[in-house]
Amino acid sequence: MTGWTLSIVMIVPAALQDTANRLSCALGHDVLPGNTFSVPLSSDGSEPATHYGCRTAVKQEFVDILTNAGAGDLPEIEWADYGLTVEDIAPVLAALIVDVRSAGQASGHFDDAAEDSDLRRIVPEELAV
Repeated sequence: MTGWTLSIVMIVPAALQDTANRLSCALGHDVLPGNTFSVPLSSDGSEPATHYGCRTAVKQEFVDILTNAGAGDLPEIEWADYGLTVEDIAPVLAALIVDVRSAGQASGHFDDAAEDSDLRRIVPEELAV
């Protein structure tokens, strides 16, 4: 994947999952209704999920968009097209846990970042061994 130089893990509180998924769509990384933040997490790996996360490969430009948005410089997007308002964005960005590594360090990145935030994947009972 030429140009995909970074691995990024993003985690949001469960209460912000829907808004974060729509924000991901608005930023061009998913399509509505959005399923970016799909990995359930909790402090001990059991239900209910308190957070949802994702890991993907991105370009530095995406990290820059997140950084600038966190500083209040939002990109020019028709937020209403995604069921969002400008006021919806700030709580997501304030609560967003972000961990960035080089793409060459993607192996284990999600679990490492979750653990750094005292979170564990929730594994459905039928998959747990």
